[in-house]
Amino acid sequence: MKISIESTASYSSIHPAYHYTEQFANNAETYKEGTKWFGVFLAFLSGTFFTISSALVKAVQNVHPMVLLTIRSVLQMLVMAAVALKASKSLFGPKGQRMLLHFQGIVGGATLSLLYYSFRKLPIGDATTIIFSSPVIVIALSFIFLKEPCGILRVIVMCALFAGVVLVSKPPFLFQMYRTEPYNVMGYACAIVATLFTALNIVIMRKCSEIHYSTIIFNLSWYSLITAILFFFLVPDNHEQKSKLPHDWITWSKILLIALTGLLGQILVTNALKIEGAGKVSVTRSLDIILAYVVQIYFFGDQPTSTSIIGAFLIIVSVICMGFEKEIYSVCDFIP
Repeated sequence: MKISIESTASYSSIHPAYHYTEQFANNAETYKEGTKWFGVFLAFLSGTFFTISSALVKAVQNVHPMVLLTIRSVLQMLVMAAVALKASKSLFGPKGQRMLLHFQGIVGGATLSLLYYSFRKLPIGDATTIIFSSPVIVIALSFIFLKEPCGILRVIVMCALFAGVVLVSKPPFLFQMYRTEPYNVMGYACAIVATLFTALNIVIMRKCSEIHYSTIIFNLSWYSLITAILFFFLVPDNHEQKSKLPHDWITWSKILLIALTGLLGQILVTNALKIEGAGKVSVTRSLDIILAYVVQIYFFGDQPTSTSIIGAFLIIVSVICMGFEKEIYSVCDFIP
C-alpha cells in the first residue's frame, strides 16, 4: 500500500514531534555556536582582577582616587607601547577604525574615573554589584548594534538584573523608610552612570575585535589619563588628599598592584571579547559579585543588607542562565 505525505503550511496539521523539531531548529540555528567557554573563562578572570583592583582602590584611603588612576594609566601606556612595538602594531590603530578607537578610549576613560569614585564612596560589594549589572544594557546594545540574538530568555535575564540593581542600590524614593544610614548620592550616581558607560564600552570593544589588544589598551590608558586629570579638578572631593603622595613602600606596593591587576583585567576582557559575544562576556564578569561581598565582609568588616543579598542573588542566577543559554534552549525548545 502506497502512502503519500503532503506538505502543509499549517503547524496545526503537523505531528507534534515535527512541530517541536522545526521550532528547535530555528533556535539551534540562532544559537548554534553555543558558549565559547575559553572566552567565558577569560571574562571571569578579568572580573576577578577587576574586583581585586577595586578593593585596593578602596583600601588606599590616603591617596586621591584620580591619582591612583593616573599612575595606573601611565604604567599601562608604557607596557602596552612596548607590547605594540614588539608585535609591530601601530599605537594609533589601523586606518578606517581610528575614530571608533578614539570613541572607545573616551568612553573607557570616563568609565574608569567613575568606577574609582564609586569604589571609594560605596561598600565594595554594592558598587561591584551595580557596575556588574551592566549586562542589562550590554544585551540590549549588542542586539541593536552587533545583531546578537535576543530571545525571551535574555529578556527575563534583563528583568531579573534590573530588579537586582534596584534592591542593591536601594533608591531613596523606594527604600527611604527602611534606611538608617545616610544615602551617598554621589557614590550611587557614579556607580549607575559607570554601569551605562561600562555597557557601552564593552559593545564598542567588541566592534574593535580586529584591532590588537595593545593598541586598544594604549588608547584607553591615554584617555584615562586625560579624564583622571579633568575629574581631579572638576569633581568635588576631599581637597586635603589632592596633593598627597605616599611615602611608605607598603602603600606604593598597593598602588603598583592596583595598576597590575587593572592591566591584567583589561587585557583579559579585551581578548575575551575577541572570542565570545559582548552579552555573555559582560554577564560572566558579574559572577565576581560573590568575591566582592567576601572582600567587603572579611577585609572591610562591612555587612551587606538583606536587600543587597537578594539583589546579588538575582544577578547571579541570571549569570548562570546566560552561561547555559544554549542548553536551556535545547530543553525548552518552544522558547522563541
